[in-house]
Amino acid sequence: MKLIFIILICINAIYAQDKIISSIPPAQNIFINLSMQECDTECLETMLKKGKIFSFLSVYRNHSQFDDIQSKYDKYLSIFGLKKQNNINIKIAMLVPQKVIRRYAISTVNSTMAYLLYKKYNFDLKIYNTNDESENSILEALSKLRKDGYRYVIAPLTEKGAKIVVQNSEKLTIYIPTVNIDKIQNPSPNVIFGGISYKEQIDKLLLYAGSKVAIFSDNSSIASELNSEIKQSDKRIVYIKEFKKSNINFKKILKWNKKLDNSSIFLNLPLVKTSLLASQLRVYDRKPYNLLSTQINYNPMILTLTQYEDRKSLLLANSIREVNQEITISNDFLGSDIEYNWVNYSTSLGIDLLYNRYFLQDRSRKFSEEIINNQVKYNTAIMSAKRYTIEALSDEGM
Repeated sequence: MKLIFIILICINAIYAQDKIISSIPPAQNIFINLSMQECDTECLETMLKKGKIFSFLSVYRNHSQFDDIQSKYDKYLSIFGLKKQNNINIKIAMLVPQKVIRRYAISTVNSTMAYLLYKKYNFDLKIYNTNDESENSILEALSKLRKDGYRYVIAPLTEKGAKIVVQNSEKLTIYIPTVNIDKIQNPSPNVIFGGISYKEQIDKLLLYAGSKVAIFSDNSSIASELNSEIKQSDKRIVYIKEFKKSNINFKKILKWNKKLDNSSIFLNLPLVKTSLLASQLRVYDRKPYNLLSTQINYNPMILTLTQYEDRKSLLLANSIREVNQEITISNDFLGSDIEYNWVNYSTSLGIDLLYNRYFLQDRSRKFSEEIINNQVKYNTAIMSAKRYTIEALSDEGM
């Protein structure tokens, strides 16, 4: 039997102002049966046993004598997106300051696209690239998307851009996946925030801290925010070190630094520097009470960048819940990680919210986080970096 399997997927991801990702109808899967022979029940079952799924789909014709394998046919129709859906048009705009959020400009668009492809309804997704977060750029983009008839917007912005959008959000429903509402003084009722709360994560990590706290950070804005939150705690901070240069003299910093012994050390550093510091602490025989880090280091690469002895006392705060497998696969297909990347996770959560709250109100959401006072309420769990996996200390918060 000869089988032709044709998959047509058109994704035209153009990150320029006034460019539509794709005006072409959703992808089609076409299975063409070129065999002249009939295939009975035994023939179909043989195909399934041999893993010839596409051949099976191409010859099955829903005859009554094949009813005993109808469920298998329906299952594969669902997996490969062949079930017909109602003609519902999902119309979403994305406001993307590409030069500001850099890699997230692509990944957040891909996460949104992945969810919409997973749902298999017709959709219109248009990207408005403001490049920067100047007031003029954002206001111009908002004006254009309104004129183009878009009411629902996903806007991965920094705190600066979010403040401008909040003040100019009339007649729109906007989801900002990257900012927590705590950073906005006068939030608008039609803007929903999906940023995680680092304060909540630090508060939970501090429950596992000893009587002394030390802090290592770089000079990034996120590190400054984390440092500030830790300093407001009741814990006694015995040591703070900020790495401003790439060349670090660990011997000078660690060898005679007994303040670090029996201290809970916050690692407000990127993954590579965190891994390096964790190993150097053991090299210079420092014995911390434990190592603590927020979402910034929740990444499976920590298992390969460190030895188990270096990370066995490492605890990580995590606000990402287990993700629907089909949504994960759809994201993987587009190169978007939503299992460990919280911005992509928040973006997926946001499109799920808009999709089910405003387009298909009778459908159930795939993400279970509540929206309280226009802020996504995440459940933070404390994770332990084990020998081969990162696991929650308990079921609390998950």
